[in-house]
Amino acid sequence: MPLFLIIFIASFLESLVAFVGGALAIFNEEKVRRAAHFVVSFAIGALLGVSLLELIPEAIKMSSVEAVFPWVFGGILLFFILEKFLFWYHCHGGVCPVHTYTYLILWGDFLHNFIDGVIMALAFLADIKLGIITSVAVIFHEIPQEIGDFSLLMHGGFPRARALWFNFLSASSVMIGAVLTYLFGNTLEPFLPFGLALIAGNFIYLASTDLMPELHESTGFSHSIAQILFIIIGALLVIAPEFIFG
Repeated sequence: MPLFLIIFIASFLESLVAFVGGALAIFNEEKVRRAAHFVVSFAIGALLGVSLLELIPEAIKMSSVEAVFPWVFGGILLFFILEKFLFWYHCHGGVCPVHTYTYLILWGDFLHNFIDGVIMALAFLADIKLGIITSVAVIFHEIPQEIGDFSLLMHGGFPRARALWFNFLSASSVMIGAVLTYLFGNTLEPFLPFGLALIAGNFIYLASTDLMPELHESTGFSHSIAQILFIIIGALLVIAPEFIFG
């Protein structure tokens, strides 16, 4: 089978992971809404886990601490400015029909999945076996994040069908990244660590400023313990493939 076709199939399968979260919410929509705080907690753990334990360390491996962290800071600042713009544009009189963080999630996911496609294609270009292992690891670490992201889109005001469609569109950028890397791999590779750092800044900003404050709406002891546990579970599920696949 031609290498291009192998890369395309692997990236297409990765984009289908977006429907995992959709399937969960479609069949359990009311349960997801009732458990909104736990879904948010899970998403916080997934976003912080993938940022601090996956994206930033990977970027540092490719570059250096001194080069990477200014881009993390830039990502936080950039998405703060973007959210301000979205708030001005979409919200009137302080009322937002859809929470602005939903758009940031979609843009962050689009960039994140694009770079996943770049990483997968580079692995295949180096060695087919390495490409397969990398693709499986990427797919498994995307599952908890996509579940959290889809649920957050619904929690943020997206109708179910729209959330499913937009989540899939953001996930399909993995195919764009994979195809472009196959064609222009040597050109894109030097920019990877800075792209990873920007995405990490976006996810840290989302988790810390938009999502964590929502958890303070409930002050019950047992509810708070459950929130902490779901944050830990979200982070652990993101990094689990690292221990399984190396």
